[in-house]
Amino acid sequence: MTVPQISVLMSVCNGQRYVRHAVESILVQSLRDFEFIIVDDGSTDGTPTILDSYDDSRIVRIRNKENLGLTRSLNKGLALAQGEFIARMDADDIALPNRFSEQVAFLGHWPDVGILGSAYEIIDEQGRSLGCHPMPRNDLEIRWTCFLENPFAHPTVMIRQNVLARNGLNYDERFQTAQDYHLWWRVLRNTRGANLEKVLVRYRLSGGQSGTHRDDQLTNHDRISWAAIRKGLPGLDIEGEDVACLRKLFAMGDEETSGVRERRIVLANLYLDMLQQFVDQYENTAELKKFKRQVAVKVARTVLHRPLQKGWGALLRRLSGLAPAILFLHLFGWARRRGPRQPDSTAGES
Repeated sequence: MTVPQISVLMSVCNGQRYVRHAVESILVQSLRDFEFIIVDDGSTDGTPTILDSYDDSRIVRIRNKENLGLTRSLNKGLALAQGEFIARMDADDIALPNRFSEQVAFLGHWPDVGILGSAYEIIDEQGRSLGCHPMPRNDLEIRWTCFLENPFAHPTVMIRQNVLARNGLNYDERFQTAQDYHLWWRVLRNTRGANLEKVLVRYRLSGGQSGTHRDDQLTNHDRISWAAIRKGLPGLDIEGEDVACLRKLFAMGDEETSGVRERRIVLANLYLDMLQQFVDQYENTAELKKFKRQVAVKVARTVLHRPLQKGWGALLRRLSGLAPAILFLHLFGWARRRGPRQPDSTAGES
């Protein structure tokens, strides 16, 4: 039996509205050497009928008698996968025709990279473009990003199967949400990562996510971030509440949350403490210097605005040590925001 180069893994539950678009975007890939493992997770709508309509030997169908959830369904598919690479796909997204060829070519050129994603285009429920979303590109940026947020978009990922196999890795079934973030964090402890700058997937935003699901996802992201920081930066004294606040401020841009707004200077200093421990693990190359400047600029733009809080001057000096131009740019930015000086209304009076 011929082993496919890629095992494409997709789970679907009641996805009749979009699943045909997703399936056909895989079947028309320019690189055709793959198996397409589709787990029907107990669908009760027209999804099974749609899947039955395809007569393609590359499709491997699994039918769950009852709904098991995304995490367990993906693990069922992983257990069957035979390909050298595992490519994820979601049932409401669209892969561009060159996705597999681009990713396989990159992984062939960079054998030390074990997990690869890409930028993606965001679309709405009608397929209209809402813009493109870049992702951290190199291993350094990806590892830093992983401390506070997911560094890969799930349906863009291609991963070497031997990285999973030799390290005993799969999706942790304790996580019904953010299971991908948890897996990527563990994968990155065993291999290098990258994201292609090119958009390779059209990622659909759906309005069907419940508030409970969203809350559970955010809670799991906080838990995973805290675990990643404690493992990756063992010398840092940080509590789970601090991690949640850091994520709101620097990952989600949500400064108005109680406990974040009043502490933004304190949180910025904690973020820079993280940065210092992180960069100490690397040789001080030109790439690292550029990275530190980028982080410093992000911190300045995020927290150094009015009303200013106690300690802002010390923070600005600390940032200037990472990016010397920040002091000038910050003061220049203030001057521009304040506008031209207005004439003194008392001038000329006797």
